[in-house]
Amino acid sequence: MQIVTVPLSILIVLSFLICSNPVLFAHTFSENENALFLTMINKIKAETQLVARNFSNNTKQAQDHASVALALFTQNDPVVNTTWTAEISERNPRVTTDLLHYLNDLKTTTASSASNANSVSTVQSKVANIGNLLDEAVSVRISKDLLDSPKTQALVLANLGNEIYSNYGNALGLPPSTVASMAGMSMPSKPSMNMNTSSGNGMSGMNAMSESTAKDPSPATIKNLTAYQTAQSLAAVAQQVFENNLKPIAPTNATNSNSNIANYLNQLKNAVNNKSSFMNVMEVVHVKLHPTLISAYNLRLSMPGMSMPSKGSSMNMNKH
Repeated sequence: MQIVTVPLSILIVLSFLICSNPVLFAHTFSENENALFLTMINKIKAETQLVARNFSNNTKQAQDHASVALALFTQNDPVVNTTWTAEISERNPRVTTDLLHYLNDLKTTTASSASNANSVSTVQSKVANIGNLLDEAVSVRISKDLLDSPKTQALVLANLGNEIYSNYGNALGLPPSTVASMAGMSMPSKPSMNMNTSSGNGMSGMNAMSESTAKDPSPATIKNLTAYQTAQSLAAVAQQVFENNLKPIAPTNATNSNSNIANYLNQLKNAVNNKSSFMNVMEVVHVKLHPTLISAYNLRLSMPGMSMPSKGSSMNMNKH
């Protein structure tokens, strides 16, 4: 049986954090539809950018990312219990129709076209059109005052951190339940604020983290290239969201925190790009980035039993 060696300092820190302050590992945030919508928009942009990036040399990967982008737009969101196509159509059906057309067209093009100079240019043009339509969808669904809310943008950034973390775990071939338990999130039922150790999920997650943190300087093995590229793209998008959307509207008392956030986002991007251990990525997201966002922008974590208000309640797209 192989014995895995984990740095004692890491085990001490993790044990202290889990026992004394489980909130640090329980980042299922109290959401609002504005943040969820903006997170979805950024995820689609990340996927379509990967379509353009891959099409010239890896059409199969381009096809996979085009399929993911379309699914993000059409699938039922489990938190708001509706599709974002329906949400956008309430304000501007034309934007929904155009986005569906271009996303389907992008998927068809990557599946049916051979990669050459003309087809690469066509794909890049389609991706640019989708980006413009996504920006238009934001403008018709969210008022400027809510779009310029530091708390909303901070929550988007926190959500993107979770997405990067989850995709990187998927890239390494870790089971979703293990990835979730490491972050203190319960998978099938209502969000919990506590790391689940009684069922063994938390401990199995910790064992998986320990294995990935063995004293081995070699990069982590990527088992799912699509998920890995998504994690990479989202890490770059997260930096853009911070620099373009959050930092310019941040209150002055968040200056020091923003400096740390910028540093953590850079660490996260480098960790993913360098194929660092999963535990390293977990630490940057759940021990560094999220607690800083929670403190600086007064983000709330969801309590057991809490859920999104139903359709038509005060938590609609333009109300908090």
